[in-house]
Amino acid sequence: MPSYAGAKQAIEARLRANWTTTTVAVPNPTTEQTALVKTRDAEGETIPWVYLEIADAGSAQIGVGRPGDQLWVYDGLINVHVFVPDGSGTADAEAYADQIGDIFRAARFYADTPGFEVRCGSPRVSDAGSGSDDGLWYRVTATIPFEYFHRG
Repeated sequence: MPSYAGAKQAIEARLRANWTTTTVAVPNPTTEQTALVKTRDAEGETIPWVYLEIADAGSAQIGVGRPGDQLWVYDGLINVHVFVPDGSGTADAEAYADQIGDIFRAARFYADTPGFEVRCGSPRVSDAGSGSDDGLWYRVTATIPFEYFHRG
């Protein structure tokens, strides 16, 4: 049965399936996921990468009905932080953030079961600045609002 946890996994899966330009890091990664994250090339030079973060913003009942057949909506934000080597300019970071935003722009997915669905809104690119305390990274963030609809 679909769930909010499943919706978050579907968001990650959508990003991974449609973004192959850089590696994707996630919070609390598995050992296998950690091994896939590359922030340096074979010569040891820093290379671009992205970090997916899903922020929860609450939920509310939006439909009436008998228990088990009511409509609930969960609100949240998909934040994909794009990291490029410090001193490499802003063009790549902003272009990557735009492209990632387009992966989710007005997208509807995780809808195999009637009454359950993730719906994404309009992305924005913001929060440019230092990406680390060590001075190695410049960061730009693509933020996409989403709603997860759950009948239950």
